[in-house]
Amino acid sequence: MNILMFSLIILTLNFWVASFLIRKPQNQMESMVSTMSLCSSFGLVIGFIIWFHFYNQPLIATLTAIAVGSIMGLIIGAKFGPHSQLEGFFSGLMASMMAVMLLFMFPVSEGTFLIMIGLAFLSGITILFVAKSYELNYRFLILSCIVVSLIFYLFPKDTIDSNKHEPLTHHKGH
Repeated sequence: MNILMFSLIILTLNFWVASFLIRKPQNQMESMVSTMSLCSSFGLVIGFIIWFHFYNQPLIATLTAIAVGSIMGLIIGAKFGPHSQLEGFFSGLMASMMAVMLLFMFPVSEGTFLIMIGLAFLSGITILFVAKSYELNYRFLILSCIVVSLIFYLFPKDTIDSNKHEPLTHHKGH
């Protein structure tokens, strides 16, 4: 299994868990904080995945990440209400844009490491919000650690050819 497919599977599983297992908090401010945290972590992973696919086209990668992150933010925020939906839209937009722009500065080996870290972060955040939603406090902390460890262990070891995938620089040395 390659990195892109693994990342999409983890992203889809987290989206399913966030959509069906996280309950709407009673407090509006809590809903907005939940939306911002979830959409930011989803946006980071979306930006990382899109960077991996469009690594030699910065404009296409950035615009695609912004579009997908914004739509994901709208979908996740819709569960919590209209104010949270707007919060999710902008959180997803900003996180996905910054993720793509961040990874364009790194070589592929460090980029794939950041994808792995982003997936672990997203899974941990999602599990902790499920635990908070059901008032399980810290009972899911061990499960969160296990899931994060599994992501590190199962993450594919293959990479893109490093020679054709270097950080983009627009400054030519003399």
